[in-house]
Amino acid sequence: MGSIEAVYQDGVFKPLGQVALPQNQRVRLTVESLPATSVPAWVEEIRKLQRQITATRGYLPDSTPDIAEDRQR
Repeated sequence: MGSIEAVYQDGVFKPLGQVALPQNQRVRLTVESLPATSVPAWVEEIRKLQRQITATRGYLPDSTPDIAEDRQR
């Protein structure tokens, strides 16, 4: 697979694009910080991704219950 950009938020790495992996696939991450961008540009990028997800799925999924369940294992 190559590299993907992600945001670390609330203890979770969130990809900024599509990831070609099956659900629950274990991976090894190598973390490399990227140069900081302006906050307004970052917020707009996140909003764009949220609109794309909502347009595709009809809703914005909430992974909080899955994360909580995984942490209890």
